[in-house]
Amino acid sequence: MKLYFQNNKGEERVIAEPTNKEEVTKEINKFLDDHNFKSYYNRVWEENGRLKFDVGSHTEFFFLEGMTYKEWISK
Repeated sequence: MKLYFQNNKGEERVIAEPTNKEEVTKEINKFLDDHNFKSYYNRVWEENGRLKFDVGSHTEFFFLEGMTYKEWISK
């Protein structure tokens, strides 16, 4: 799997290659901590074949390739 961060300009970069749901959550939280961003909620849905994570910034998102929404909610 590949975890991407998309900035407010729509530019994406790979920030991790997690192997399971726990690692995805850990990597997102680490990224937020490293950038001093406090998230008060986390929403996830499938968009264009990838999982999209909204952590409250309104303009920046995380994307995960390699897992479906059905797999995400069942794990």
